[in-house]
Amino acid sequence: MKIEFSKICIVIVNYNSSEDTISLLKQLRKVKGGGEKKIYIIDSCSTENAREIIEPELREEENFIQAEENLGYGACCNIGIRKGLEWGAEYFVVLNPDIDVDEEFLIRLLIALQAQKKTGIACPLTLSKSGKKIQSLGGNISLWTGRAKRRFYNKEIESLKSDFEYVDFPEGNAVAFKREFFEDAGLFHEKFFLYYEDVEIGLRAKREYWKIVAIPKSRVFHKDKTKERLYEPFINYVSIRNQIWVERLYANFFKYSVFLFFSFFGRYPFKIGRAFITFHLKCAFSIVKGIFSGVFGKGLDDSSHLKIKREKRTLEDETIPEMPTVVFIEKEKRKKTLLK
Repeated sequence: MKIEFSKICIVIVNYNSSEDTISLLKQLRKVKGGGEKKIYIIDSCSTENAREIIEPELREEENFIQAEENLGYGACCNIGIRKGLEWGAEYFVVLNPDIDVDEEFLIRLLIALQAQKKTGIACPLTLSKSGKKIQSLGGNISLWTGRAKRRFYNKEIESLKSDFEYVDFPEGNAVAFKREFFEDAGLFHEKFFLYYEDVEIGLRAKREYWKIVAIPKSRVFHKDKTKERLYEPFINYVSIRNQIWVERLYANFFKYSVFLFFSFFGRYPFKIGRAFITFHLKCAFSIVKGIFSGVFGKGLDDSSHLKIKREKRTLEDETIPEMPTVVFIEKEKRKKTLLK
């Protein structure tokens, strides 16, 4: 069967990863399904000359945009998303440049978004580069402890039993959105800069009664660099700060109080002590700085991500059916499920 979708906007944020971005572009040209596509590559002021490396490799529907400064992941995503909104895209896919994609990853995410009216976000199964271990199938978070957990982390693929899973937030390296979700709930929170922006938008989706689904048969491949970045000062700063910001935004008084108690008497002393013992003094200082900025910082007042220019729709637009147009080519294929 042939499935026809409307305009699809793909956004890739590049920061000193031009070769990875070019490799991903070549893979995206081979993916199956979808409708008319436009790709926006947003360079977040790389120290390498990304324009000279990437632009010669681009095709007509692939666009390079140079940010004037390093704006961070969420803000750069929003630049591409806003371009897609202006173009009239109905679906949006945000990708990290350092992933590899399966040829059918896109069509499976689009079908998932079409399956239910209030499904606003869909994410694939993220596997290790070898494809043998699971990195995530979306994530869950406890606002009592602040722990954002990657689902099925380091498990075997055989442990997956269902065709889809409802999750608290999507893994940020590959996510698909409906246009209606952005118009209703807003874009990525730009002040998070890096880390937890996927958790924040997931919790905002649930607050606005949107569903988030993870699709095991939509697959991408990614090298997990968590251990390599364990003592990077800036990574520790933003991850600590943004974790607290998520709590401030979405936890009630009791949950936030338990989170602070658990963190100040358990998590933070452990992290700071570990950094000191291993002589990562800059990391220890960054953790303290992140705690202070998280509790007292004012970046949460920013609302630029909520300012969406909504498209005027006619009565005819409102009657468009939710499911995609399906044209059956061979009758014997009618009974095949779209998710297989």
